[in-house]
Amino acid sequence: MFGEVSSPQYPQPYPADILEQWDLEVPQGYQIQLTFNHLDIEPSPNCSHDSLSLVSDKKVLGKFCGQNSTDRFHPGHKPILVPGNRLQLFFQTDDSNPESHIGFNASYQAAVTYTCTEDQRWTTNDNNDNIPPCIPECGLNTEVYFRGRVFGGMPARSGQIPWQLFHKRQTIGGASLISDYWALTAAHLVDGYENTTMTWLGGTTNTRVKNPVIMETEKIIIHPKFQRVGTRDQNNFDNDIALIKMSDRVPLSSNLRPVCLPNKTHEHVMEGMMGTVSGFGGFEKGLKSEILHYGHIREYSSEECVFGDMPVTDNMFCAGDDVQHTDSCRGDAGGPLFLPMLGYGTKEQRYEVRGIVSWGPPECGNKMSKSFYTKVQNYLDWIRETMAKN
Repeated sequence: MFGEVSSPQYPQPYPADILEQWDLEVPQGYQIQLTFNHLDIEPSPNCSHDSLSLVSDKKVLGKFCGQNSTDRFHPGHKPILVPGNRLQLFFQTDDSNPESHIGFNASYQAAVTYTCTEDQRWTTNDNNDNIPPCIPECGLNTEVYFRGRVFGGMPARSGQIPWQLFHKRQTIGGASLISDYWALTAAHLVDGYENTTMTWLGGTTNTRVKNPVIMETEKIIIHPKFQRVGTRDQNNFDNDIALIKMSDRVPLSSNLRPVCLPNKTHEHVMEGMMGTVSGFGGFEKGLKSEILHYGHIREYSSEECVFGDMPVTDNMFCAGDDVQHTDSCRGDAGGPLFLPMLGYGTKEQRYEVRGIVSWGPPECGNKMSKSFYTKVQNYLDWIRETMAKN
């Protein structure tokens, strides 16, 4: 299943005028993955003096020489995946080794290549039925890999909030992509549109861009305990959550990928940390935006967030920023409040959607600068069950 191969006398200089051959083989159903730990072979045009050749099924995969990865014919340290389960290595040298080059050392292992099908099944050639469904990686953005809109917020760059979706026709608001088929939004945003085809945009930070990813809805599923009023004014935002299933699989990319769902916590939803809210809604008084904005906010107690006589329940929480006057606004409804704060996500601490923009005071950016968000952690079972059944 794995092994190592080295040039003669490695790590001492290799002999002159030799031809050595290695035949590597791993079990049927696997492919050989070869990684060079070190390669130092006399460089020459087209590796005409000394060379290491890789041959699979009588086809030459590569002919290598050189001293470092900047040399034209040096393979570098990136793994080489061979098409089959057999590989031949040919190491040939001429009658001199003038600079005492030491040759090569490589390790290999058996690898299986899987393909994720549209029904979220892995396909391969080894008939292994004990593999879990394939699910896209969540909670990562371009910064992790490469190291109404929000009032008082900052413009987002491409790939910075890749789970943000936007709707701008019958109703204006946002949603969060949580898989390659499903998105999460506020129930009041889609109430009354369950029997229509809504068109959502993604993969962009500009609503006027000519090539956003366009997604059409197959199903809109509103939480059964949400008080339905159609498109009329809402006076109760308890259970303000809905799931959207797209009609086709979403083409994921660095600019369009899902956010993670949270785990349940017994602490405050935001656990004393700052989070980030994003959207295409209001960003200055009376103005809407075509550019995705984001802002950093913290959690407040419900007692600090009293807006009229709307009922406040344990299914919602209040967040904002009194200092910077950062707040969600009209046009942000349905969009995400996520943790950790934008810029602090890693592969170990991925971005999670903790809240859904729900409701707040009539005017955003006032001295209170707070709004209420649907508490996503209260609906994890409903989300997973609904997705599994539909």
